[in-house]
Amino acid sequence: MVEPRTIVPLSSIVHHHYLASPLAKKKVGRPLGSKNKPKLSHVISQANVQVQKPIYIEVPNNLDVIEAMVQFAHHHKVSITVLSASGTIASVTLNYTDSYASTFTLYGPFSLISLTGTYINNTAISSSSSSCNLDHPCCFRISFSTISGQSIIGFVRGKLVAANGVIVMATIVNNLEVHKDVINNNSKEWDDDNNNPNTYI
Repeated sequence: MVEPRTIVPLSSIVHHHYLASPLAKKKVGRPLGSKNKPKLSHVISQANVQVQKPIYIEVPNNLDVIEAMVQFAHHHKVSITVLSASGTIASVTLNYTDSYASTFTLYGPFSLISLTGTYINNTAISSSSSSCNLDHPCCFRISFSTISGQSIIGFVRGKLVAANGVIVMATIVNNLEVHKDVINNNSKEWDDDNNNPNTYI
């Protein structure tokens, strides 16, 4: 006949074994003098969060494409970077260099090949003019083809009028931070760089 056995809870066994074990006197933990490592702060200020978002904009016929980008940026309080564009344009004012000299206007229709550039939104700057002048914080480079197939590349210096089906692919960003780097010509680092033959210009 098998006698009934008393079942001892596992927690009780572990507890008593811990009390009876000679290892119970051993100190557990890091050596004296050690310090906790500082934990990284994960607090993010919502006011400074930058959000980048891809979008596309359809520009109606006979409207200025650049002005449409500027108005969109002002309405949504964002800066905008144009990645590409497609469609037909009626006319464009441009030049072939990155300066504002020798500006001229061409009349199409032309087929857009590419349109790239950035408009930095600054509410303190007036947007009454649609052209990207010296007071307008934007620059757009354009490439398009004529009916005969000739490709023209330049910088938009005035109106870029949509003719049919102009779609602009872009990204927008809010809370854009602008940093100005001021170079002191009298600083030792500036002199060293100027005297260094390996400095890239």
